[in-house]
Amino acid sequence: MRTKNPKKAKAILEYVDTFFEENLRTPSIREIEAGTGISRPMVQRYLVDMDEKGVIKYKGSNIITEFIEQLTSQNTVRLPISGAIPCGEPQTEKELNDCFIEFPTSLLGKGEYFVLLADGESMTDAGIDDGDFVIVRKTNTADYGKIIVALDSDNRNTLKRLEFDNEKTLSAS
Repeated sequence: MRTKNPKKAKAILEYVDTFFEENLRTPSIREIEAGTGISRPMVQRYLVDMDEKGVIKYKGSNIITEFIEQLTSQNTVRLPISGAIPCGEPQTEKELNDCFIEFPTSLLGKGEYFVLLADGESMTDAGIDDGDFVIVRKTNTADYGKIIVALDSDNRNTLKRLEFDNEKTLSAS
């Protein structure tokens, strides 16, 4: 078995730490490839190798380095990623299990939160792009103009802005 190049391992580790500090999430393998110039298969092999050696904790898309662990161990909350939310036509989505994201508590108010993965392009004007994480606070009410998770009569969901139509009935757009 070939040994790993320490310079490549260091480049991946530094990129992951910098990316997390700037984006409050760990990068995907594709993002590590783009940021380091190291191919996706090689990035994958290095992540697995660093995990086996105890340098990082790597499980699927979640990478925890010593730096990230220090940043997230204080004043953060672990939010479950519950699944994907369509941005467009309502759909029934699959739930995700055992997926979490660490998030600073200083950016959250009181309440119960969960995370959904945006799927689609209809919310880009609101700054929510396909593949973005959306943090949702559970509530029984919503204010006009707020972005909500809307359910239709067939129990399918979508991410929309709460508005009223001309007849003063609720609509989401």
